[in-house]
Amino acid sequence: MLEKLKTLLNLHEKAMPPQEGSDYKSEHTTNVRDSFNLYNAYSLFECVNRGVNMVADCASAIPIDVGDKLEGYVPVFKKLYPTYRANNLHNLLNVAPNPDQDRSELLNGLVIDLLLTGNAYLYFDGASLWRLPVIYMKVKAGPIRLVEEYIYTPNSEEIRFKPDEVIRIKYGSATNPYIGTSRLAAALQSLSIIDKMNTYQRNYFKNSTVLGIVLHSKNLLGDRTKKRYAKELEAFRPDTGANKPIILDGDVTLDNLSKQTNKDLDYDTSLRAREYRVLQAIGVPPVLLDPGTASAINDNLKMFYQLTVLPLMDKIVFALERYFGIDLKLVLSEIPAMLPDDKSRAQSLQTLVNSGILTRNEAREELRYEASDEEFADSLILPVNIAGSANDSSQGGRPTNET
Repeated sequence: MLEKLKTLLNLHEKAMPPQEGSDYKSEHTTNVRDSFNLYNAYSLFECVNRGVNMVADCASAIPIDVGDKLEGYVPVFKKLYPTYRANNLHNLLNVAPNPDQDRSELLNGLVIDLLLTGNAYLYFDGASLWRLPVIYMKVKAGPIRLVEEYIYTPNSEEIRFKPDEVIRIKYGSATNPYIGTSRLAAALQSLSIIDKMNTYQRNYFKNSTVLGIVLHSKNLLGDRTKKRYAKELEAFRPDTGANKPIILDGDVTLDNLSKQTNKDLDYDTSLRAREYRVLQAIGVPPVLLDPGTASAINDNLKMFYQLTVLPLMDKIVFALERYFGIDLKLVLSEIPAMLPDDKSRAQSLQTLVNSGILTRNEAREELRYEASDEEFADSLILPVNIAGSANDSSQGGRPTNET
């Protein structure tokens, strides 16, 4: 009886699955030069790595404001952890989601998963939040619910999660309701072309700018002579740095197979155009990575946040809001790119204080100043033009003429 009771009590308890071996070993056996694998693209292409990291770093730095419980809504976690009150949700989302990570590391991994695969998964064990790497996740469709279960296989160990144990975040998909589509999927052709261009340039320099040679002769050469020349040319290896001399007799001369040079191919311009397309697919304005366009950075940086970073973080916030049943909002005042310059910000706060919307101490808090000890600093200013009407409804409006 006691053992049965223990089983019932521990029905929903699950230790955090081991992740120390989550380095994409046996599950990630694609060829290292496979440019169509987006995890490899993150490691192989500078534009992908820089663009994805830029989005991840900016997104993971935005704090999340934890509000009140959503009225009339039963959060998902209540089915598994009915005694959990979500009192520590602020610390989970803004300080330490679990004993081993800070919030920046956790959110950084989630954003990278979303950009490279279109999907991200979180596991809540009743006390901590853990990231489940997408590379190990499988989604099993259900006959009644959209998802019947999630199958997590790190280190070839199969762990099954119920739908309510996992917080799923995904991009949209035109064909699949269970898994999302990566934003980088639209740039696969550009990545393939970049890979071919890099391979060509690598071979170009490897062969000392000689891509192929051809023999010219005014006379007809016999088969024995051709074989002799071919055998001598086999020793021609520019990539080794020590080439065997080739002796040509008669009227035989050597010439390059291709007359084009690396400059003639306009390699850098073509490569930059393809990299810009990849950055645009990720959602990063290429101008942000161009040091020669400093004058346009502020407007493009704000557009980068509004069209890429904030919508991505909203997906994460909405998923957490659904799971915990708590009103969550992004703290935009902590994003430098979304704030006006110092002068405009000071004028804005001054207007809010003088209009009676903010107190002086609330304005000081916005500027990260210490609160004032003066009593009036916590009181709202009553605007002069409505002071009479606010104190006495019979007063106010245009002053009467007194003689």
